[in-house]
Amino acid sequence: MNMFFFENLSKMVLATALGALLFACHSGEKALTSNGELVNLLPAKNMHLLLNYWADWCLPCKEEIPELNRLHRSGKESGVAVLGVNYDALIGGDLRDQVAKMGIEFPVLIEDPRLRFGFSEPEVLPMTVLVDSDGKVSKVLVGPQTLEDIQTELEVLKTL
Repeated sequence: MNMFFFENLSKMVLATALGALLFACHSGEKALTSNGELVNLLPAKNMHLLLNYWADWCLPCKEEIPELNRLHRSGKESGVAVLGVNYDALIGGDLRDQVAKMGIEFPVLIEDPRLRFGFSEPEVLPMTVLVDSDGKVSKVLVGPQTLEDIQTELEVLKTL
């Protein structure tokens, strides 16, 4: 009887641990990037997350990426964390090759987070989505943005 009890107890402990692990992995707060890093999908308080949708065939995307790289390099000073999303849903080596070819310096997600934040698929590229620290979409910007455009939007959002 004791052996039966301990077998069932160990199965319950294992199931509980696996459940907690799966919940943590699928909580929606972290996402995997093309280089294998986990990044936060919720920015720190008083910060924003910038999700940029791009494709290698999109000329305005190519023009916008250097601006987003500058914003990414400014990091916390800018009050925004920059993440990219490939519109064509490339994965693995194909995605890493495109990131390198496009000169993207900011992390690029391997899965589209739009369902997590509740906005629809981009109809025009590039598309930039600003998400606040509560996980709510603050603004959707369609078309190429400059660093100044984005900084202006962020300043407006801080006053709301």
